[in-house]
Amino acid sequence: MSIIQIIDTFTFYGIDVLLLAAATAVFVQILKISVFRKLKKKLLTFLPFVCGTLFYSAYAAIRELSFFYVLENYVLILEHGISVGAAATLIYVLYEQFVRDKKSISVAESVVKTLIDGYVPTEKTETVARLIAEAIEKDVTGNGAKRAAEIIAENSEEQINERDIALLSKLIIETLAHLAAN
Repeated sequence: MSIIQIIDTFTFYGIDVLLLAAATAVFVQILKISVFRKLKKKLLTFLPFVCGTLFYSAYAAIRELSFFYVLENYVLILEHGISVGAAATLIYVLYEQFVRDKKSISVAESVVKTLIDGYVPTEKTETVARLIAEAIEKDVTGNGAKRAAEIIAENSEEQINERDIALLSKLIIETLAHLAAN
């Protein structure tokens, strides 16, 4: 697609598509964090398009003051709704690539993240790994394993028992000690 075709697409569909796309992108992120956090990421791929179509159909019904407009012009509504979803996906990708500040994780955090994988929900692993690595790094009392166990217990899956948490925290301490020694 050339630049002329892209510009032509947005002038044909209008600014309403871009505004609805921004709202869709925000709404989809809220859904991903709250309602659909355990859903497979492959299924979430279609969420911006579904939400974009729903948003555009609601917008068209309000704009025309008729629900029957949506039913009579369903092809136009689907076409614009998919455009809203595509623009929302583009907005999200641009945000992820250029705006969002992604901190690179340290080697210790990476090791801890690998070790706690499966014990902590996937969406929390990076945060928990950072908390554990910071707690162990700042520990001067020698209770790093105890603090790591507390952090894991607060954030772990329910089916994990205390013994496994204690062993995992000791494994983390030993691994980070060997990592620091080398």
